[in-house]
Amino acid sequence: MSTRIRSELGRLAQRYPFCAACILLSAVLAAASLFLRGDLVDFETLQQTRSHEGGRMLGFISRGAQLRSETAIIRAAAQRITENLVVEKNIPENFWYFYKIEQDTQTKLTELQQRPASVPDTGTPTAYKRVPYSLRVTGGFRPVIAYLQKLETGSRFGRINSFVLQRQAAPAGGLLLVLDLDLLAFP
Repeated sequence: MSTRIRSELGRLAQRYPFCAACILLSAVLAAASLFLRGDLVDFETLQQTRSHEGGRMLGFISRGAQLRSETAIIRAAAQRITENLVVEKNIPENFWYFYKIEQDTQTKLTELQQRPASVPDTGTPTAYKRVPYSLRVTGGFRPVIAYLQKLETGSRFGRINSFVLQRQAAPAGGLLLVLDLDLLAFP
């Protein structure tokens, strides 16, 4: 039966070649349409993903100048931090920092010691090392308070751990400031 149908179709194709070509072309195009329809969902998902990424990139490009200026600000701040760290082994320069404040505030630095650094208990590395100092400053009320303020707001980064402010005996007069502080240093 199938040979009979094939021969009949062959005769019709010979008799009407244009119609046969159109039917064959329609069948090929229908198969291609079904093949592409299966990939259409994948293409739509890919297009949505690329569109979302493109929108994000456009946002980055439009904020490019702002991001460059913020990066420059961050680099300048990091540079300033690096410049204001002490070097633990450079004792004369570190001591000069305290003596310079003494000079500026008209106080008397009677004792200045760099204490041994304590080892942190945690095993994690720290970003900065603490260099401990203890010092004694004498002078009038305003100069001693000015010394304390200059330490707090000075160019070196530090933390005051403890301080004692007391009145001195009658012959010397004035105040005595005893400080324990840590300055930040390179690790």
